[in-house]
Amino acid sequence: MTTRAKTRLFGDKPTFRALLGTFVTFAVITAGCGRESQASTVFAASSMTDFVEDILLHFDERGSVPRPQVNIAGSGTLLLQVDEGAQVDLVILAGRQHMEQLLESGNFLPSRDFAVTSLALIVAPRLANRGLSVDDLWSGSFQGAMCVLSAPCGQLAMDFGQSFQLEMQGLSLEPNVRAVLAKVERGEVDFGLVYETDFRSSTSDVTKIVDSGTEEFSTTYSLAISKNPMNRSQVDTLVKKMTGELGRQTLSELGFKEP
Repeated sequence: MTTRAKTRLFGDKPTFRALLGTFVTFAVITAGCGRESQASTVFAASSMTDFVEDILLHFDERGSVPRPQVNIAGSGTLLLQVDEGAQVDLVILAGRQHMEQLLESGNFLPSRDFAVTSLALIVAPRLANRGLSVDDLWSGSFQGAMCVLSAPCGQLAMDFGQSFQLEMQGLSLEPNVRAVLAKVERGEVDFGLVYETDFRSSTSDVTKIVDSGTEEFSTTYSLAISKNPMNRSQVDTLVKKMTGELGRQTLSELGFKEP
């Protein structure tokens, strides 16, 4: 091919470079749009289930963007999944110790505390009118449930038991606080140690033991954003709603307090 023919095929160098630059710019923009159009992934402690669901109802009322994907589990389980390589953009955990462990990876931005709840001792519906006390429940004739110690609710329950010199070994161990609540609601156990906010969320006739001492034991919730989220704008919007006026109002309605 002659030099003249090459000039006809590719044009002069300035034109070719301009076209190449346009193509590269288009490719970068397209890749960025593709990333921003993908749904973000949220890992949330099980006791935050109702809060996250309520926030997502107001996240994008027009349905113009993909709904964030949510993984609900106990905080200890979520930490394990992240350690094993699970991709996540936003993590919501109960207990400062769990959040500190998450941040040790170096893959997340500094965390933010945004809610607090306390422990509650509840009894199954069939025992609601018995007027039982803490001593009654630990008399040996009743079966109880609590979270595993790897979950913040489990450690909090153990702190409560040790403080009041209660025998905790006989209690059924459940993976998260919602599992404990479900067992009490179904009457599979007589009582359980859950969070105050989970007790309030119950649609069953479970009853809380008033002045049990559990109210002295509380846990703090915090959130952290990945340093490299799949969809940064979506995560930022979600966090803004969670920590803004909508989030504060929702938390208050669910029984959470501010840290």
